[in-house]
Amino acid sequence: MSSVSRGGSSLDPTASIDGNAPTFGMKERQPTEEEKQLLDDVLQLYQLNPVSSAYAHYDQSATFSDPIGIAEGLEKVKSQFNAMPSIFSKSITRAVRVLDNPEVISLSQEYHFRGIPGQKTTDSKITFHRDPKTNLILRHEEEWAGNKNAMSQDGFWGSLQEARKRFQANLVHAVTDSTPKDQK
Repeated sequence: MSSVSRGGSSLDPTASIDGNAPTFGMKERQPTEEEKQLLDDVLQLYQLNPVSSAYAHYDQSATFSDPIGIAEGLEKVKSQFNAMPSIFSKSITRAVRVLDNPEVISLSQEYHFRGIPGQKTTDSKITFHRDPKTNLILRHEEEWAGNKNAMSQDGFWGSLQEARKRFQANLVHAVTDSTPKDQK
């Protein structure tokens, strides 16, 4: 496979479609064949298609972290992505860049909210920390605009942010089915 999927079409993961994902001060590079498959599958989650082939890249103990939530464990990670189609009517990958750090990509994603006119494009630095033995994702961290996510080690306000994000992820998990779309 030589491309990254984008809602039924393909894209060169280092090229821009309509947008231009930032490089966050890193150089771009060509992905390996294994990385192309990972990106093809994981981008399905961002494109509102939460399917089992995407979740197959995650360890059972995986954590997903972004400015909104911290989901710990694969079932909670699934709930975060499975909830997205109820929030967004459409999500389009505008650009993907594979960066010189082997765990980092840059993603420009356009989100259209349900019931609200207009859209929001988010440029994210995404880091996949993978198990060196199994190659499964242990931690999927999304930093909007490349800004570090506040955590408890950042002091009092970071501790409050971390507690809020854990609560948010647990709430989403409590009200969202974690079954992949293709298994329903």
